[in-house]
Amino acid sequence: MRRFWNKATAVIRNPYIGSFLAGCLASLCLPPLGLIFTIFALSFPALTSAKAHTAWRAAAIWMMAGLGWFVFSTYWVAHSLYVSDPGLWLLMPLVAFAIAAVLALFWAVAGWAAWRCGRTAQGRLIWLVMMLGLAEYARGFVATGFPWNAPGFLFSFNIGALQAASWFGIYGLNIIAFLFAFVLALWVVGARQIAVALLIVPLLLSCLGIVRIDHLQDVIQNTQSPPNPVVRIVQPSVPQQEKWQRSKRPEHLRRLVDLSNQHIPMPRLVIWPETAFAGFASIEPDLLRRTVASATPFDGYLLTGIPRRDEQDRLFNAAVLHAHDGALKAVYDKRHLVPFGEYVPFRGVIPLIDVIVGPQDFSKGTTNKLFTVPGVGKAQILICYEVIFSGAIVNRQNKPDFIVNLTNDGWFGHTAGPWQHLAQSQMRAVEEGMTLIRAANAGISGAFDPLGRPLGQIRLGYADSLDVQVVAALETTLFAKMGQMLFGFMLMLTAGFAYWLDRRH
Repeated sequence: MRRFWNKATAVIRNPYIGSFLAGCLASLCLPPLGLIFTIFALSFPALTSAKAHTAWRAAAIWMMAGLGWFVFSTYWVAHSLYVSDPGLWLLMPLVAFAIAAVLALFWAVAGWAAWRCGRTAQGRLIWLVMMLGLAEYARGFVATGFPWNAPGFLFSFNIGALQAASWFGIYGLNIIAFLFAFVLALWVVGARQIAVALLIVPLLLSCLGIVRIDHLQDVIQNTQSPPNPVVRIVQPSVPQQEKWQRSKRPEHLRRLVDLSNQHIPMPRLVIWPETAFAGFASIEPDLLRRTVASATPFDGYLLTGIPRRDEQDRLFNAAVLHAHDGALKAVYDKRHLVPFGEYVPFRGVIPLIDVIVGPQDFSKGTTNKLFTVPGVGKAQILICYEVIFSGAIVNRQNKPDFIVNLTNDGWFGHTAGPWQHLAQSQMRAVEEGMTLIRAANAGISGAFDPLGRPLGQIRLGYADSLDVQVVAALETTLFAKMGQMLFGFMLMLTAGFAYWLDRRH
């Protein structure tokens, strides 16, 4: 037994294997588990890379740490292979590791750059915070961006701590999260006062957040006259394997209409999820008109996702607003498409890709038009993962009253993916200080008020409808005013602190 333990310990202490395992463990701080202290595991690769002999060794250590973090937290992306074709299940591990490896490259570059900039172990640890923060920002836009499961989401563990997003945004929270993660490493290298100070940061942010909630609660209550408008969210929970089967469409539409009429009285606005109407309005206008009339009150509106083709036969993932009489009031085409989901770079050279995403790419929308619903307000529409791009979801010159996110998480089943997508929506509500309403086909539908507090939720996998209030938006948050400027200042402050630590030794 002792021999086995010694061998296991030796394996874990290996800088690469240990860093991979540390990344896996640290990712448990993310939603839905929210075990925030597991992020301390990142102190192992941080300390190991700070004491590495070369920059390339430091890069390899952070490549493995990132691989562990992203494999363990984004494994669910590969589930879409099984949903599209169960025969492809053998490819799921390959896809999961391939996606994680691409994302981990950002951390590897950060590890290399931090080692090159730093001269001492203490300095390199802080340089690492700055470089990883910059890497997470780059992950948000390089190759169209995929800023999923950023470390800053550990602050979702508590509604008080989450309020910090209204000041710093997710990228600023990443800086704070990495500082917190390296507490043990800083203690080991002798920066114990710094470590103790950083240890209380989440508690401090939680306290400040509770104060913010208490203060703004009075503001919200004072703006509720007249009463806030009510909207109805419909979650049909149509299995992804059936969604595009033409023979099943009458049943699916009946379910959507029945859920829309589930409670009396009906609110003026009914919201269906992404591609809820699985057909083209240009081909079946009468069917769409009858469906809208059946799902809305006489003075009501239906906001639904729908695929559409334009005059040039281009395909769009769209959202439309129809009045009860079928009149089309507004159209929004998704502007931020999912690579390898809605369009495929180098389609001709990738095998099996037509099976997974279909033979035709979607086209990108070019305008961001708000949907104006009489008696409800102006809505910013976001389709699917457009909600994950912090600071890029609202037009500052044409501010909406609330945000609507239409999505379909049916590809990802009962995995962590839908919960993580929900957490992204919650953080956007806090960053922007607006009600965010989320309608999912087979995911988790619900809404958050401008403080990120849940207004209601439909459970994963359940077909149901939910009425929620559109709480009035707050005055512009600090993050909404400054965008990523505060994050840039935090980067410079962190770099200056790292430089000072290096110079004092």
